[in-house]
Formats: sequence, C-alpha cells, structure tokens
Amino acid sequence: MNKDIDLKRSKSDDGDLASKPRLLLANQVRSNSTGSFRSNSLDRFLRRAEKVWAVSTIEKKDVESQKPILESNEPILESNQGTVEEEEKVGDLVQVGQHNYFIVDIFEKEIMELGDKVDLNFKTFNNFEVVDGGAPLDHHFYKYKCCYSSCFCFCTNINVEREWVILKRQLALWDKKEVSFCVRTYTERKELMRVAATVTNGDQSHSLFFFDIKFPKKYPYQAPSFFYHPYGLPLSNLGTKKKLRPQLRYNILDVFLHIEEIVMMNTTNKSCRQMLDMLKQPPMGFEDFVKGHFRKKGAFILKNMMDEMDLDKESDKNMFLKTYIALEDNKAYCEHLLNSDLKEELERFKEKESSLCEHSRFNDNQETSRHQNSWTKYSFL
Repeated sequence: MNKDIDLKRSKSDDGDLASKPRLLLANQVRSNSTGSFRSNSLDRFLRRAEKVWAVSTIEKKDVESQKPILESNEPILESNQGTVEEEEKVGDLVQVGQHNYFIVDIFEKEIMELGDKVDLNFKTFNNFEVVDGGAPLDHHFYKYKCCYSSCFCFCTNINVEREWVILKRQLALWDKKEVSFCVRTYTERKELMRVAATVTNGDQSHSLFFFDIKFPKKYPYQAPSFFYHPYGLPLSNLGTKKKLRPQLRYNILDVFLHIEEIVMMNTTNKSCRQMLDMLKQPPMGFEDFVKGHFRKKGAFILKNMMDEMDLDKESDKNMFLKTYIALEDNKAYCEHLLNSDLKEELERFKEKESSLCEHSRFNDNQETSRHQNSWTKYSFL
C-alpha cells in the first residue's frame, strides 16, 4: 500500500524528488512498524537493496549532517502523553550498513522496497504532470512560437487547458489497455507536450516510444503536429503514412488514440541499438523514467534476446553481450540468466572492449599531440 509522498518537485521531472529525506536506521525501521513482521521479510528486502548502488555524494552529505541527531538516542517526536516515533514513509532514507537507500514502496505497512533515487523517481512518476517552466531544449517544436510579441505563448492556453483535465482523467483508464502513457506539458509553453508510450501486453512490454506534440493556434479546429523520436529506428512505412483522421473539431482523446494505433503498428519493429541509444541520451525530463523502465525490464529483454538470437553466431553474441553490459551498468539484475559458458564469454568480451577503448584513447592523445606540435612550429615561423 503506497503512502502519501511529500516530495518537492523541481522544474525537471528528474529533480531531487526526495529532498530533505528523513534517515532511519535499520533497527529503527523494525521498531517503527505498526504490524508484526513477516518471517525475514525485511532481511530479504535489505539483501535486494545491497544489489542497488548507494545514493549520490550530495545525498550522503545530507545524511551525515543528520547522524548526530540519530545517535543521540532522543525520541523523534515528543508529546505530553509520552514518546511517539514517526512511521517510515516513501522517500525516507534507510541506512543499511555503510550504505543509504530510499524507501521506494511500502506493502501492508510491514514490507519495504528499497532502492536508489532512480528507483524512487520511476516509482513515483505520474501519468500526467504540468511542469513548472518552459519546455525542454530537445523538444522538437521548442523553437516554434505562434506569439512573436511575447516570450510566452498565450494563444492556445484556454483550449489546451480544457484538454488537460479530460486527458488526466482518461490516462488512468488507459493503463488497463495495451498501451499506457506518461505525459508532460509546461506552464510557459502550454502548446507543447511530450508523451512516452509503453506497450503493456505480453512479450512486447519492453517497447518504449517518445512523441513531441505541438497544438496549433487554431486548435481544436486545426490538427496538432507530431514528431516521433526514432533513436535510429524509424516507424514502419504503415505507421509513417498513418495520418490523423480529418475532423471539423479535434479533441485530445482522438490524438492519443492515433498515437496508440501508431505504437501498435510498430510493436515488432524492435532494435537493441535503439534501446542502447535511448539509455545513453534519454529525452529531457524523462531521464529517470527511461533508466527505471529498462532497469525493471532488463532481465525480460535479455531473456527474449536469448530466445530469438543465435548466440553461436558472432554478431548476435556480441550484440547480446553489449546489451547485457549496458543493462548491468543501468543496475538491472540479470546475472542469474548467464550460464558458466556465457559468463566466461562476458569476461573475455569486457577485456576486449577495455583494450579497444585504451587503444582508441591512446590514438586520440597521439593525434592531439601531433596537432599541438604542428601549431607550435607554425606559430614560430
């Protein structure tokens, strides 16, 4: 059961959602729980948390500043009736050994899911949110302005804001269908919207699509514009030719039904390179969403690759190992998928990649030194 989250959001969706966290020691967490613990339930979650890296240095400094208070053995809250301890809640920091972890979720008031800031942000990522400020710089329509007399656009405010209310209500119902959406729009650029679409049915559930939308000045009597972020894998021909059906008056639900149709036409259009590129450079405002999504689906993706690829083939095996390393770096737990032979192949592949990186770095340094020497000679002529 999720508890209310008291988190301060910044202009970016991936800001510090756990600002000013409370720190709880592991033994305090046990004593604070209102119900009796299930057998070793906390220990299981603590062992799971050890597979997740600790939080950032800045967060550790905040924790260190709170340690004297915790070590004083003074009660957290005091009242006239006696000592009352606060219950742990989502967003709190728990100290486990030398590491600190966020409480990502609490089940039945007694079992806690622990993780880092990415886990927390992904778990608390809302389906719809109006971000305070302007649109991200990488939005495809960022440079578009329909109001050249002002730094902000006011043309579509009234019509688009009405659509926000309808869309927010419907997004919860969309999760029960084949495609779910996460939407971000912006207080200073209300004519712009960014949409993440995830396919939720069966073996296609790791698919992830991003669209940028621009609502024109004459909306709802003029159709909005779309841009799909391909990450090296464009939409299929059928999906590209699919146009929004002409209407006298458009509404936001028709727009999202159109996106849903495009996504479902491209569920088989998969690419490991697209996923790797998306992990390297996720759309702004969705950084932790992308990392959390592929962290959650990492083992599932690799299992599909093992079923579909011929790992005896050198190119397939290299792509599988490259994907494994990227997901492992993203802190997805997938070691249990490898047998002894694949583990040996992985170690050899890592050594090979490391030597190639060192050789490339050496060549870059040599080239830089050669250019510097040439420039020095030229300057003294």
